Amino acid sequence: MASLPDSLNDLMMAQQPIFDVNSQLFGYELLFRNNDETMANVIDGEDATSQVLVNLCIGITELETQMRTPYFVNITRDLLMSDAFFPIDPNLVYIEILEDQKITPQFIKSVAKWHAAGYRFVLDDYNFDPSYDPLFPYIKMIKIDVLHTEPYQYHEEIQSLLKKKLTLVAEKVEDQKMYEECKELGFSLFQGYYLQRPNVVKGRRISSNMENAMELVRELSSDNITTEKVTKLVSKNPTLSYQLLRILNSPICGMQRKVTNLKEAVIFLGLKQIKKWALLITITANSRQSNEIFRFLLIRAKCCEALAVQENSSNPDSDFMAGIMSGIDLILQIEKDIVFEQINIDDHLVEAIKHFQGPIGERLYKACALEEQKWSYISQLPSAERLSLSRAYGEASLWANDTLKYI
Repeated sequence: MASLPDSLNDLMMAQQPIFDVNSQLFGYELLFRNNDETMANVIDGEDATSQVLVNLCIGITELETQMRTPYFVNITRDLLMSDAFFPIDPNLVYIEILEDQKITPQFIKSVAKWHAAGYRFVLDDYNFDPSYDPLFPYIKMIKIDVLHTEPYQYHEEIQSLLKKKLTLVAEKVEDQKMYEECKELGFSLFQGYYLQRPNVVKGRRISSNMENAMELVRELSSDNITTEKVTKLVSKNPTLSYQLLRILNSPICGMQRKVTNLKEAVIFLGLKQIKKWALLITITANSRQSNEIFRFLLIRAKCCEALAVQENSSNPDSDFMAGIMSGIDLILQIEKDIVFEQINIDDHLVEAIKHFQGPIGERLYKACALEEQKWSYISQLPSAERLSLSRAYGEASLWANDTLKYI
């Protein structure tokens, strides 16, 4: 698995995807916090050459080599107005100017200097305040919080922005109605829970294709399963057989030799690993959700597994399973209770997933807290736990991106 550099130990990182009008991933907003007792903003404006800033720069560069997408990063007024050198390729980032900045001639001059160096700027949480107008020559995108700033009330102003060739980003898109309205008004990019958390259809049953997938998972979970039976089950599905061999021969699996047939793979990897990969392949093959949903669930699952390993759990695979199944309702767009009624999952996993009970539930809650940017909770964790969570999440992000290439 790809590993983050040691210099990232001082960072807590979360990320939120940004999509285009075709629901394709455009980039991520990176949300950083310093891994100290106060959970301060990662960029210290009064000490722009601090180790934390160095870590941030190394972190973005490391992630970019793995994911190849642009990143949106908030930078403080102090840093923008300092003489600090920002050692990140301008093509890798969009710099967000926060909504509470005081716009002065000195600030505008500093933005112009960075713009001349090739950096692209985004106005964050823009509310049509005319004091920001002098920045427009240096602005590439404008983010509008459509949850708190009703876009239709500013129809004329939005059209004026579009005439200036500015790209509009709709933030906090919470539902289908707002998503469609923003598209109609001319927004090009979208960010929010609606895009990351699909609607769940109540009362719906699992499709026949997914039932077949779940049947395979149930068989693999049986105490009486054997190598021969696993091989026979997987061999019945040519697509699964091909994808499984492709994954097992890829760098993400870490096998020391190539495998040429399924029985050989089962013997070398063991039933638990085969079960994990078969679950991922069958679910992704039978779902219509975008890869971004799977990416976040893979990060969550791998983060839980890594935390279990760090805590010397006897069965980290259960943590991985809990992470994946915690989002099964999003994948299938069915209520969790209905999913758990239709497939057989151990009761302790169900309790961990639904109520965060037991050690597995505690680790799952930590992963979800970082994913959802619950900084107040994270700040109360002991320093060692924050460090473990930070590295587990960061490495899981790189692993998930690699994994999606092979599923």
